[in-house]
Amino acid sequence: MKRLNNHGVSLVEIIVTFSIVMVIVGGLMGIIMNYRLQAQSSFSKLELQTYKNTLTKEIQDDILNLGLSNINEEGSCSSVENRNRFASCANLVFKDGTEKILAISKIGQDDRDSLEHKYIFYDDERHVIQDSLPKKIPSGRHAIDFQSIFVYDGNFVSSDSTFLSDGTEVKIFSIDIPIEHIDYEEDFGLHIVASNADFLSTNAMITEFQYIGENYQEYSAPADGTYRIELWGASGGNIGTYLGGKGAYTSGYITLKKGQTLYVYVGGQGTNTDVGGFNGGESLRTGQHIYGSSGGGATDVRLIGGSWDDFNGLKSRIMVAAGGGGANYRNTTSEKEGKLYGSGNGGAGGGIIGYTGEASSYADVTGGFESYPSHCYGTGGTQVSGGSRRCFNPSGAQLNSGVTGGFGKSLTVTSISQSGGGGGWYTGGHSDNGAAGGGSSYISGHPGCQAVDQLSTEGSVRHKPVSEHDSFAFNDTTMIDGEGYVWTSATQPTTKQSMPSNGVTTVKEGNVGNGYARITYLGL
Repeated sequence: MKRLNNHGVSLVEIIVTFSIVMVIVGGLMGIIMNYRLQAQSSFSKLELQTYKNTLTKEIQDDILNLGLSNINEEGSCSSVENRNRFASCANLVFKDGTEKILAISKIGQDDRDSLEHKYIFYDDERHVIQDSLPKKIPSGRHAIDFQSIFVYDGNFVSSDSTFLSDGTEVKIFSIDIPIEHIDYEEDFGLHIVASNADFLSTNAMITEFQYIGENYQEYSAPADGTYRIELWGASGGNIGTYLGGKGAYTSGYITLKKGQTLYVYVGGQGTNTDVGGFNGGESLRTGQHIYGSSGGGATDVRLIGGSWDDFNGLKSRIMVAAGGGGANYRNTTSEKEGKLYGSGNGGAGGGIIGYTGEASSYADVTGGFESYPSHCYGTGGTQVSGGSRRCFNPSGAQLNSGVTGGFGKSLTVTSISQSGGGGGWYTGGHSDNGAAGGGSSYISGHPGCQAVDQLSTEGSVRHKPVSEHDSFAFNDTTMIDGEGYVWTSATQPTTKQSMPSNGVTTVKEGNVGNGYARITYLGL
């Protein structure tokens, strides 16, 4: 072979050596670039965290030092100039008469995937976010799934009122400006709860409880004072085109002593399996998930912890948001079964009473199953009884009926269950050849609710119209069922109201997904 020099190095050897050197250099460059990207990411993350802390402290200091009187969307915010500048704007009115604007720059819906050059305006200062969401969106997600500082007015500043024991009205204000980067798991937004009674709380005073599996979570009251408790029940399972019933919402204000322990049980969503949602969502008979889905669990607060189905624990519940019943798709076509059994959506978690499941499509039974009922459905739980399984022939004549729901958990039954009842104060009835009913909700002290005598036994549950736990009765209560109706008494309501959003599950008219709970210390 031809040599290129006196040292005997060939052309091939030079090329191989050069290639090895380039591979090493390329590898080193890759490591350097990766380190640079990680460093940039860490810097951006730190910048967002610092920004959040700085702006939150500014608002905190003003409320604590000046005393908050009101937050409104009028005043300076209603001027033409500010309407053109800001997407959302609110005046913070302080007790010395001064006002400061908290606002968000105009951001179009199409610009949600970018935070670059966007800002939050407070006290004549622009807090600019110099960061952009990456263009590489995780598989199966969309930019709109991720939050920027584009928010709807309802999520920006909201207010509520409560009345103290002396009749004084206190307004509670929530400021929620979420900022979430695709690359980071944290939410870098502002989340502040304040009142016009000179009290401010931040995330440390708002305790949130998400579904964590089949277990309860403890809450210890940090101080004497007023607390707001909010619960969202879980939805029932879906199957085919049919949907599980949506979960209910309950809330109220209660006075707690420092160190009081509450036990929070967050309901699990029903599924298209034989297993029911945690905390009362009814399971199916083994193998029946090919026809329907299990019930959604209730979300509740108790004075006694332990296993979710322990009777003493169930008796100690002071607030319950009902879960929805499971859906059913028992439409069978085969050589032996050329028929339609009942199918439908699960009944929604109720207020005082849960909703009945649907049995919307069915036909006469033919072939070898003439004695088999054409369609069934489960009714909703009530304040004093669980829901029932009711079956009918195609002409509407009732064939059989039986209570299957119980106090906090379904009864042990041997009949086929193809869709599970929703959890609740009392659980909904299960069904086969049709959808199941939703559970009922409960708030200690709420009009229309029936408390349980604490001397009751599991085999003999006695009820009373007033709270058994007098020191744990709520005031200013709200009960919204999974269909969006507001229960102010035992009478079937006709007025609807949107549920508050919990920021995790889908809440529009009824809760979809797992349950959720939130306890806010108001310090009053």
